[in-house]
Amino acid sequence: MYICLTFYLKDINRKKCSAVQGENLLQGKQEIIDIVRNKKTRIPTLPVVMNNIIATARDKSTSARDLAKFITNDQAISARVLKIANSPYYGMSSKIDSISRAIVVIGFREVISLALATGVITSFSKSSTMDMTSLWKHSIGVGFASRIILEQIGQKAKESTMLIGLLHDLGKVIFSIYFPEEYARLLGNVSSKGLALNKAEKESMGMDHAELAGLIMEHWKFPVHITEPIHFHHDPLACPGKYKHMAMILNIADVICHKAGIGSSGNHKVKKAIKVFANVGLSPDDILPLTRKLKDEEHNIEY
Repeated sequence: MYICLTFYLKDINRKKCSAVQGENLLQGKQEIIDIVRNKKTRIPTLPVVMNNIIATARDKSTSARDLAKFITNDQAISARVLKIANSPYYGMSSKIDSISRAIVVIGFREVISLALATGVITSFSKSSTMDMTSLWKHSIGVGFASRIILEQIGQKAKESTMLIGLLHDLGKVIFSIYFPEEYARLLGNVSSKGLALNKAEKESMGMDHAELAGLIMEHWKFPVHITEPIHFHHDPLACPGKYKHMAMILNIADVICHKAGIGSSGNHKVKKAIKVFANVGLSPDDILPLTRKLKDEEHNIEY
């Protein structure tokens, strides 16, 4: 894919560059869409255990024992599910030492959500050139921050809240796998020049990581209440109807996690929108206390 990076262009007529860039962005965006839809290459399939978990979730006759068996078969997924289940996010007073116990204590659907999220991240981590330890910490941090924000405004976190936090930056991982050189170069420029990552992605790749993640998860048939907040987490006010609230929560959680310095997502310039805060019943003055609450839980956020 030919990508026109504006910050590399020198001594070229600006109007000509704009026209060429526009054409290339359309081509680049279409190529990425084709990749997601399996027209040119194949998005890695999820591990067998993931398909079993999805099938289990859809089968009303599935027992807790069946679910525990499927998840326990994958040591990496089960270990991460237990690590998160034992974190202060769920506020358990005693240690959860098995998937079966996790299902009893935090719930059937909650365990499915954690297994899906950790399974997706685990399956892609092996091929990505990104610092997955830092990205994973950031993603867990955003899940924690989402819960903290919801508590602040008198609402309870839903079973999909942590899953959405864990997968909100999946698009970055996909970019790094399929366009490793271009994306590494882009991340370098974002870091050295203090650019907003999602804006730089749109200018060079034709879409940002949020849109890409939304496309991929839609392709995998994730439910819309999960895909839409992720798709619009950098532009939450544009999110359709009833999904806008979670998109705004996710946007604010991302801001707070960056402020707290938990992990790293490769984005060094995160914009906070005053209107987004106001729409969920917060003000910019709430950023500092919310950040402190999240920072207090940093020692519980591990890869």
